[in-house]
Amino acid sequence: MRRPSPSHRSDLPHSREWYARLARELGEYRHPWTRVLGGPDPELTFDALLLEHLTPETRVLEAGCGHGPDAARFGPSCARWVAYDREPELLALARQNAPQAEFHLWDGKSEVPEALRGPFDLIVSRRGPTSVIPHLPTAAAAGARFLYVGPRLDVPRVPERLRAIGWAVLGEWRVSVRAWAPTWEDWRLRCEFMGETARRGDWEAEVTPRGLSYREERYIVLAGES
Repeated sequence: MRRPSPSHRSDLPHSREWYARLARELGEYRHPWTRVLGGPDPELTFDALLLEHLTPETRVLEAGCGHGPDAARFGPSCARWVAYDREPELLALARQNAPQAEFHLWDGKSEVPEALRGPFDLIVSRRGPTSVIPHLPTAAAAGARFLYVGPRLDVPRVPERLRAIGWAVLGEWRVSVRAWAPTWEDWRLRCEFMGETARRGDWEAEVTPRGLSYREERYIVLAGES
């Protein structure tokens, strides 16, 4: 498996340069470390909810689409799949991976571009930006749903942001599965990605023959207008 090269001071995790390097070196946006799960992938909950809300008539807006894996996998099951990302390198890959979908460059912070105003029946964000939440009223059709998954058991301010725009949390799921990082380099990359500090002493003190144990976590929210 290809691994991203070591970070530099100007290439901070989740910076534009960092995402561009992942696109160049991995050819996709994904967790850049090897992991061994002790149970089902916690993101399967998000997949199941997404599939439950897709019909041939559903119009979908995806926030932070990365290299387009969801557009490629789920897009053919709905009427329209429109997605955006702030990274041109990832969008170029997405257009190759899901030519039937529509992709646009946007960072989610400025006024919503006309092409992203919908209306959309389902707005999704997989580990993606919560910055889409204030824009939901602009993009959503009547009765629309918002489906989000974050990388920890609690993602700060997601319910609060939804309440601020008059949307209600219809369901919350917190999923935690034991996992192992097989090597020090995998653990270092995982901590870098999550904004945590990897300490070699901790690794050496706690590592097992399977690697270092940790919890792979997801926080999933389904929301709609109050």
